[in-house]
Amino acid sequence: MNKEKIAVIFDMDGVLIDSTKYIWESFNVLVEPMGMHFDETAIKKYLGNSLRDQIIMWKEDYGIDVGDVNEFSTKAHKIATKLANDNPNHNEDLLALLEELKRKNIPMGVGTSSTRERAHSMLLSVNINQYFTSIVTSEDVIEHKPNPHIFLEVANQLEISPENCVVIEDSATGILAAKNGNMKAIGFLTEWNSKEELEKADKIIDSFNVLSYEELEKMFV
Repeated sequence: MNKEKIAVIFDMDGVLIDSTKYIWESFNVLVEPMGMHFDETAIKKYLGNSLRDQIIMWKEDYGIDVGDVNEFSTKAHKIATKLANDNPNHNEDLLALLEELKRKNIPMGVGTSSTRERAHSMLLSVNINQYFTSIVTSEDVIEHKPNPHIFLEVANQLEISPENCVVIEDSATGILAAKNGNMKAIGFLTEWNSKEELEKADKIIDSFNVLSYEELEKMFV
């Protein structure tokens, strides 16, 4: 095993926070007056992309124009946050892993396609922001997933070489970004994805109760 310390980088939506359904419910509230509705197939198509990139894709695919991306994001964030707060979901297995990694002094960061304000707000709302030394969002980088820029910036801030980082992601786009950055990748299986979509990952899990520092360390042997 490489003797350099490892680091763990988490995606946020769908991994750290089970927020995917609330995000898309909020989007539908805003686009349905335009005659559009995102069903499960459409949601899976756009998962993992930044909102700015998604809006471009929506215009290309459906001809809808939601206007200013920041204004749309602010409105959607308010709706999604209320939905999430009304339906709190604390993942005890995730908290156990975060606590173990903290005890082992393993650097942890977040690389998310969300906006900076929303990312910090969401992590604070579930009281896990204190575990992360680095939080990099779509607003902090020029290139977005599947470009590895966002994860490379997290690694840079954590002062850990990319080859000693493992990324936990729930989208094919995110897995590809990790691999493009020469990092290990763990695919997190949810109701919104499939094993086939995560096939490029080094490991696929459907719960954090199967992960531990020891299991993560084995990935670098």
